[in-house]
Amino acid sequence: MKLTPCLELFFRELPFTERIAAVADCGFDAGEFWGLANKDIDAIAKAAQQHSLTITSFSSSLANLTDPAKHEAALANFPQDIENAKRLNCTRLIALSGNNVPGLEHAAMSRNVIDALRKAAPLAEKAGVTIVLELLNSTVNHHDYFMDNTEDMAAILRAVNSPNVKALYDIYHAGIMEGNITQKILDNLDIIGHFHAAGIPGRHEMKDGEQNYPFICRKIDEAGFQGYLGLEYHPLKPSRESLLETREWLA
Repeated sequence: MKLTPCLELFFRELPFTERIAAVADCGFDAGEFWGLANKDIDAIAKAAQQHSLTITSFSSSLANLTDPAKHEAALANFPQDIENAKRLNCTRLIALSGNNVPGLEHAAMSRNVIDALRKAAPLAEKAGVTIVLELLNSTVNHHDYFMDNTEDMAAILRAVNSPNVKALYDIYHAGIMEGNITQKILDNLDIIGHFHAAGIPGRHEMKDGEQNYPFICRKIDEAGFQGYLGLEYHPLKPSRESLLETREWLA
């Protein structure tokens, strides 16, 4: 699988744009990050171009989608997300379902997420970007998060039914919530647009966790997936050592 280290988590001792050079110097040709707050988009775009590094994804304003009161603001800001993505030559925008809303039933929250994504989908399709809705665990890192399992993920995305709205399947988060990860991925690979990974427990190096990532990645490769696996873990080793070791382990 093609690997894309998270620039938020590696080489944190460096200014943000210098992390791009450091990741590229490790032999990676892609990187990703979280939000754009307090970041210089033009400087990131310049550094990425200079070092031939593709920005594979960043977080969009599409968040808290379980709450219909938040939809108007999220959708109003989404066109700017698209413009920022164009400036960065990035084709994936991360969306988050948000948490459970007190007083709303599960089915109602699912409909709210579907409704918001259906409204955003035509904008994404026109711009040639893909919204990737992230699966997160709701027990360790993101308490009370709504879309915390494969079944809800699949039901929501199949209901939206857009080629430009897919899943960001975080193997670390899914592994905390449920088993049979490889089969669930293969059963839903048509609606998965991006992956994240980290080691369980602790969200550190994948090699030191309980999941067999070489096996999982090999099966995804064999199924024909052409996208990226985001390395989204907190390294315990120096960043360069950790990244090179992870890449060698997954090769």
